[in-house]
Amino acid sequence: MDIFKWKVKPDMTKVSEPRVKSVKLGEGYEQRRPDGLNSNTIKYHVTFLSTHAESQEIDRFLAKHQGVKAFLWQPPYQADYIKVICRKWSEQVKLMRSEIEAEFEQVVN
Repeated sequence: MDIFKWKVKPDMTKVSEPRVKSVKLGEGYEQRRPDGLNSNTIKYHVTFLSTHAESQEIDRFLAKHQGVKAFLWQPPYQADYIKVICRKWSEQVKLMRSEIEAEFEQVVN
């Protein structure tokens, strides 16, 4: 499995969005349960500030995985690598550097 080697800017955002199935019962009662095997979806909104050449490498890496193939990535301040996919990213080309914003979604397989 490929490893994403580039470092993110430290101000990344981590969003947890558990999927829940619920049934509304009478008088304000509700029954809830997790929806599926991997119901706690975690998404990381990351930014990379890099040279133009580096940003092309990042773009090629993400395009190679096509938003469906998982790769390994080590979030800042974590010891272990996690499996993620990247369904969308954008690049802002500036005079001296480029800035890439991406959304990494943790997956099980």
